[in-house]
Amino acid sequence: MGLYWWDVHEATQAQQRAKAWLNRAAIPRNLPGAQSPVPYQPPVRRGDALGELEIPRLHLSVMVFEGDDTGILKIGAGHIPGTSLSPGKGNVGIAAHRDTFFRPLGAIHTNDVIAWRTPAGNVRFAVTRTEIVRPSDISVLSQAPGRDLTLVTCYPFSYIGHAPKRFIVYAQRLRD
Repeated sequence: MGLYWWDVHEATQAQQRAKAWLNRAAIPRNLPGAQSPVPYQPPVRRGDALGELEIPRLHLSVMVFEGDDTGILKIGAGHIPGTSLSPGKGNVGIAAHRDTFFRPLGAIHTNDVIAWRTPAGNVRFAVTRTEIVRPSDISVLSQAPGRDLTLVTCYPFSYIGHAPKRFIVYAQRLRD
């Protein structure tokens, strides 16, 4: 039980540090004299905070870090390496555990809005569909129409232990 509470404490601390970083790094675009972000972006390394993913209807808010290994998924959602980092330049893949940060995905609906906030700005997506696949089906991460953002978690949500399937959420970028 102590290990569980320590893991929760570590995840909470990581989420708070990442959110504070994002709040400092984001440039307010509507203030007089605010400058656009510099186009150069340094290489992203495992564990770097990338942004915040929110699904308002589900009251889901989680910071996203680079990487999708066990250490990353303990503290937040993880950007799946090999998928796009920038909306509009391919399919952005994000994974998280079904028994922690992505638990609310079990109640997601088509057309739910997903917000992605980064230092470069805010982007909104609308859920186009969901599906359940085998863990070996990595085609869900490929680029395709309606796949600007793909969320991945284990399935079934109530399964105890290593779940045998994956729950996939596809979303398409909304043009503001």
